[in-house]
Amino acid sequence: MPSDFNNSVLETQLRRFLYIGKEKPEYQPGNWFVHQYYLVKNIPSIDELAGDPIKHYKIVNNIVAAKNKCLVQNNETLVFALAVCAQQEKNHTLRKSAYDAVKIICDTPERFILFNKFCSQISKQKDNPKNGWGHGWRRAVKEWYLSKSPMELAKIVTQYKSRYGWKHKDIIKLAHVPTRKDGLDLVLKYVLYGLKKIKEGFEYNEQSTGNEELIKYFESIEYFKNCQDEIRVAALVESLNLTLDHIPGHMLKSEEVWNALVSSMNLTDLLKNLQRIHNLGFLKPNGIIVSKVIDIMSEKNVTDEKLHPAVFLVTLKNYENSGKPLSFEKRKVKEQAKRPLPPPPKVNKKIVDTLTKMLNYSFTTLQPTNVRYMITINMNKTMLDNGCWQCGNVNAAEAGCLIALSLLRAEKSVTVAIFTDNGIQCVDVDMNSTLVQMMRKLEPTNVEAIDLSKPMLWAAKENKSINVFINVVDQIYKKSDSSEEGIKAYREIMNIPKAKLVNCAMCASSTYDKQEYDTDILTVCGFDEKVPKIIEAFARSYF
Repeated sequence: MPSDFNNSVLETQLRRFLYIGKEKPEYQPGNWFVHQYYLVKNIPSIDELAGDPIKHYKIVNNIVAAKNKCLVQNNETLVFALAVCAQQEKNHTLRKSAYDAVKIICDTPERFILFNKFCSQISKQKDNPKNGWGHGWRRAVKEWYLSKSPMELAKIVTQYKSRYGWKHKDIIKLAHVPTRKDGLDLVLKYVLYGLKKIKEGFEYNEQSTGNEELIKYFESIEYFKNCQDEIRVAALVESLNLTLDHIPGHMLKSEEVWNALVSSMNLTDLLKNLQRIHNLGFLKPNGIIVSKVIDIMSEKNVTDEKLHPAVFLVTLKNYENSGKPLSFEKRKVKEQAKRPLPPPPKVNKKIVDTLTKMLNYSFTTLQPTNVRYMITINMNKTMLDNGCWQCGNVNAAEAGCLIALSLLRAEKSVTVAIFTDNGIQCVDVDMNSTLVQMMRKLEPTNVEAIDLSKPMLWAAKENKSINVFINVVDQIYKKSDSSEEGIKAYREIMNIPKAKLVNCAMCASSTYDKQEYDTDILTVCGFDEKVPKIIEAFARSYF
């Protein structure tokens, strides 16, 4: 029994890493590569589970299950966990299972290259590093490449020539990928030697099925990469269905090229590049790209791509404030340079209005979790005046109201309250309100000391059944944090042993460390567009 209990704890820790990048229940937005989340020492649960001859199979099962549930917000965690399984030396069966799952987890070229990078990184950090990665790795790489059709692989290797410091050429060489299929053989030789060498030194049958088409495609790509004519490059973007990843550096400031690119972008990619297009000066009133941008921001695309309102709020606020706030390092460089950057063009009102419209519409696409929520927000001056950590253009109160309104629109049972000097005050909010209307409804307060246990005490007193409590505040201080005692008391009084608590410290980069963590309490530091989805996954007990 103790062994089963320990394995259950370890599985929970593993799932936690997959969803929030840590084995302790604390989420921090930011660049997880820079902050060194992807180190083997950060995911010890895999090593411990790998030593169990009976339970080891659950590791890869958990990774695959997390991917299939579609709520993991940083898919790099899935790839890294799989690479750790593939490189561990305790269990041969687990290693084989990990390599078998590469085609499932690494379903995009970027993830596949990242998997190889992680494997190399882990291999070099071992006590006895090896030059090669073994038969299992070579088999997985071969299967990934050879599972593609010749034209599909040709498009992959030209679009994603390299990522994360690794090239397809490096991987193919190390794995000695062989093939007897004419088309695939031609693509691999193109990657290794280039088009010129293929024509000069290799015999290929142009009449073979697909070879002539492949050669023409590669010739078009080579011409495209070196072409200096903007109009011709834009035409090739449209005729070959090329993406931003294909565009050579000397064409990245061409309006003609961006005009062609935008036409083929999905809404997600457009929102990621909106500020870039604006900064280039292509979103001026009545510009040729503006109408295309607005057309892509349609209700149908919002529904099809299942974009959360948080994505639109962050994009809108960043656009209105001329991009993301500068990081400390960038501010430092800017100050040292002693010359201000030229201001970007004025925002386009049509774009702002469309983003606002899509923000309001996106609330209608949310899916319910069918659990009961209570969200309590601190509406003091600090929350209203300060931006969230890692998302400075969105103030802390806006972020809290967005989470609350998302719940109101999606769920049947949601209690909204604000913190007051006397504890909390429930607020009756119309579920059909806009975010602006909700901000007006929650009146500002002058609360100085926040007691995070008050929502649970109120719910227990009112005999109100709640599955998930959410507290949204600016900071969490060790001396005044009684939330753990509050949720424990609530569970006992109401006989809801799995009642969960999410504490969101919107303006904090971190909170105080604890000796032990309650597995049903999640701490969120800062805010980004991923936070509502992470709260949803936690509410669904996915981690």
